[in-house]
Amino acid sequence: MIAVLNTRPLTETSSASLDSPDRTAGDSTELNTALRAAGFEPIEVPLVELVLLTDALDLIEKLSSHHYDGILLSSPNLIPLMRHSGRAFPAAWLEKPWYLISSRAKADVESLGPPPVTIAFVPHEPSLDGFLREVPLQSKLRLIHPCSTKTRLEPALFQSKGIDVHNMAVYEPRCPENAPTLLEQAWPRLIPQSAPQGAVLLASGSAVHHLFAAAPLLARTLSQPDGPVPVSIGSSTSRALRMYGVESFVQAPTADTAGFLAALHTVFPGKQP
Repeated sequence: MIAVLNTRPLTETSSASLDSPDRTAGDSTELNTALRAAGFEPIEVPLVELVLLTDALDLIEKLSSHHYDGILLSSPNLIPLMRHSGRAFPAAWLEKPWYLISSRAKADVESLGPPPVTIAFVPHEPSLDGFLREVPLQSKLRLIHPCSTKTRLEPALFQSKGIDVHNMAVYEPRCPENAPTLLEQAWPRLIPQSAPQGAVLLASGSAVHHLFAAAPLLARTLSQPDGPVPVSIGSSTSRALRMYGVESFVQAPTADTAGFLAALHTVFPGKQP
C-alpha cells in the first residue's frame, strides 16, 4: 500500500494548538478517511498549529465599521479557532457582508447569527484564482481580510475588480514541537526499497516552511527522483516549494480533499480517487 503523509492539522478546533486529540471537526480525519477509501495508507504528521493573536483582535474591535464594507475570509480555520478560544466575534463583523474564497467556511459563517449573517459571494472554484475570476466587478469595495501572519493576499490582485483588501493578521501558524521526531519516524515509510515511493500532502505554505525547518535533510529528498512526491494544495503552497528548490511536484486542481485525491491519481494512476 502506498504511504501518503498527511500534514494537515489534526483538528481545526483548538486555539493554542491544532495538534489535539479532539478530532470531531478535524479535516485531517476527513482526509485520512478519503485516502483509505482510495487505497492509500495515510500517515499523520501535523506541520501546523494555530495560535490566536488576541491583542490583534482587540485592535480590530476598536476599528470603526465605517472604515470597511465587508469581510474577506480565505481560510476555514478562523471561525473554529475563535469559537474554541471563547473569543466573541466583533459585532460589526456580523452586520457586514462576507466574501468567501471557499465554500468550506460557508456553514460556519452562517452559524454566526442571529441576526442572519449575509454571505455576499462564494466562487464555484474554491481557490483564490477562482475568486478573482468569478467575483463581479465592484465599486470601491473595502474588505478586511482576517488572516494568519503567513497568509497575506496581494491587494494589487483585487484592484482590477474594484476591491480594496486590507490584510489583518489575527492568528499565527507555528510548527509543532514534536514535528522533527514524527517526521524522522514517518519518512522511511515514504521511500520503501521494495515498493513505489509515497507522497507528501502539503496544505499551506506554512506547512512547507515548517517541513524544511523541522527536518531539512529529509525535506530535500522531495526534489530527488527516488524521494516522496510532493503534492501542493494550491499556488501559494507551490510558490513555497519553489523557494526551496523543489520544482518537481503536483498541484491539486482544487484546494480541498477532492483536489488532493485527484492529484494523487495523476501520480499513481492505478489508484482511483
